[in-house]
Amino acid sequence: MQEYNELVTTDACNTYLEKADKNIQSVASTFSGTAFPTTNLAVGMQCMRTDDSNNIYKLTSTSPVTWELVPSKSYVDNAVTTGVKSITNFKGATSTAAGAAGLVPAPIKGQQDTYYLSADGTWKQVQQRTEKQVIDIVYPVGSIWETTTNDDPNTLWADTTWVKMEAGRVLVAAGSYTESGTTYTYNLGDKGGEAKHQLSTEELASHGHGISISTTSLTGDTYTWLPAEYDNVKANGVLSCSKYGEHCAGDGGKQGNGHIHIDVSHGHSASISAMGGNARHENRPPFTVVNRWKRTA
Repeated sequence: MQEYNELVTTDACNTYLEKADKNIQSVASTFSGTAFPTTNLAVGMQCMRTDDSNNIYKLTSTSPVTWELVPSKSYVDNAVTTGVKSITNFKGATSTAAGAAGLVPAPIKGQQDTYYLSADGTWKQVQQRTEKQVIDIVYPVGSIWETTTNDDPNTLWADTTWVKMEAGRVLVAAGSYTESGTTYTYNLGDKGGEAKHQLSTEELASHGHGISISTTSLTGDTYTWLPAEYDNVKANGVLSCSKYGEHCAGDGGKQGNGHIHIDVSHGHSASISAMGGNARHENRPPFTVVNRWKRTA
């Protein structure tokens, strides 16, 4: 029943009671019917649509007139049932086609922690790798492992083979590079360098040593009387004799003038002594020692 009348106190008793009775019947029936009421509308009033599975609607506005569904358990259950029936099964993706949304395939008992839903629409177990498989990925054959401990990777990781690398060597990347106009090439596996190095003469910076030596002139002459037989007087070394003038007439030719020449002019030679202990110098940068292993198998 969908009839609602305004009660007027001036109405006759029989008229007033009739209106009230119809109002009570309409409220009791929730204004049920196949159409919404159009008169005497009040926000908050409800209407049961008998043509819509007895769903109840509530008037939320009179301008414009707006009736909104009031969800009920039966309505929700019906909607869910209808919705589920309309959903297709989940379809996984392939390499050539996209998948389709739908119900996810039910997982099997025991798949609660090690399985995942793949994009192809199936449940797959997470791949469980052995320790060796992990090492094969992280340290394939030819890799280098360094450690500050004395652990042996041959013991740590079964079914792998490692050799300890040569001590005292640093690693240099293979390839070529140019420095100050000179190109250096390093081939894989090359070795070089030295811990300590002794400089050769060619490696010394070009330099010289200056020295000055003076020369002294020590020469002079003296004159003396020589006996007449001065010609027999001999001198050598820094002294030399020579006749000077004639014999004196008064001495019967027994005396004469003699010339003695002295020449001790000379120079000085000098030498510079060698310096240095000829030791090898440190040729390594600051370093920290570690154990280095190379995987061979």
